[in-house]
Amino acid sequence: MRFQLSAIGLACATLLSACGGGGGGGSGGAVQAISFPFPGGATVAIPPAIETVTLKATASSGGPVTYASNTPDVCTVSGSTLSLLKAGECSVTASQAGFEDYGPVSERQLFVIPKRPQMIVFRNPGAQALDTQQLVLTATSDLGRPVTFASTTPSVCTVSGSTMTKLANGMCSITAQQDGGDIYATTSVVKNIPIGTEKSPALTFTTGFKDAFNTNEGGAVNGYAGVNLNGWWCNGWCDQVLAGDGSLNFTFNTKLSAPYDGSWIGGYYGLHVLAGGLKELSKTGTTVSGVRIDAQAAAKFKLAQNAEWISTGSNAVNVDLILGHFVLKDGKDACNVSVRGTVKPTTVATDYSVALKGMTIGESCGLTDLDAWNELQDYAISQVSFGAASMNTTVSSTPLEKPTYPTRLTLTGPITFQ
Repeated sequence: MRFQLSAIGLACATLLSACGGGGGGGSGGAVQAISFPFPGGATVAIPPAIETVTLKATASSGGPVTYASNTPDVCTVSGSTLSLLKAGECSVTASQAGFEDYGPVSERQLFVIPKRPQMIVFRNPGAQALDTQQLVLTATSDLGRPVTFASTTPSVCTVSGSTMTKLANGMCSITAQQDGGDIYATTSVVKNIPIGTEKSPALTFTTGFKDAFNTNEGGAVNGYAGVNLNGWWCNGWCDQVLAGDGSLNFTFNTKLSAPYDGSWIGGYYGLHVLAGGLKELSKTGTTVSGVRIDAQAAAKFKLAQNAEWISTGSNAVNVDLILGHFVLKDGKDACNVSVRGTVKPTTVATDYSVALKGMTIGESCGLTDLDAWNELQDYAISQVSFGAASMNTTVSSTPLEKPTYPTRLTLTGPITFQ
């Protein structure tokens, strides 16, 4: 038997939807898909403001897409605008009801609306004597909200309100917390405070020197010196060597070609030791590499001087801890805030300990009201520098017909903080 399509039948076979057959709209239509990009990421706004997100789903059929919230207490939809009412899980469904010869389709997105972040500043008050004197704890939230304190070591210390009571030798662990409520994330900071005979863990800045210009940890070691007589730089008068015992010697020799005539000699001298892996400090922003002080009490190192420098009586050495705190001084010059202590070494390599809480601001970079302990808490120690408060320009190591005035430091690693 032979069948033959009429012209009308052929047209219907070609355009099913025009004839109401085959793949028309409804559940029996052709399959379509919805592309519904992830709408999450935004945090909840501060009331009365409401954070909104524009939804951008598309259907492969090209038909219009509608949206509905499945969690209207958390987020609502008007048109393509999603309003984030509060933190929590938001569920939104994008739907296409059917278009031309395509059946209906929907796609759901589920995401978390996060609370807004907040930050707590809680600086460690440092090691405390075991006595009856109570300690007032201080912490601040960047939102200006009250911070609560709690001890997790009640046998060593307790807290009532913001007052800490010391009970025994040991490590006192205090948590500062701010409960952010519905809008802000709850944030906490823990500080470990040594009480009595307890000590904080030792932090190692360097274990020693790989060679004359590098620490074992890969930090650069740079001597710097100069006087007005030689163009204010080393110019052949510097000597930086690593001795066989592992000690680093940096010498600057001020050389005169005739007996000293009493004229003014001005100069500078010092030795920079950078943190592991650092060859220089950042010139564009905060340096994050280095040692971070918590409750460590002192900087410790072994140092010696040459006898001539000591004989001048003006042989103080400034110990500068150069911090990662970067500032453009006067709006143009790269500068790092530093804190300073001072020692007077002997000719014999001696262990020195400089109390961190006794240090003062050495370089403020033009900033005012800086607190040395706060700076140590907030920024890494990225460089340790030893500099002459007054270099040797009077006591010679050679005959006075052509005197040489040596200024030399001998630094034997390690450099630690505890």
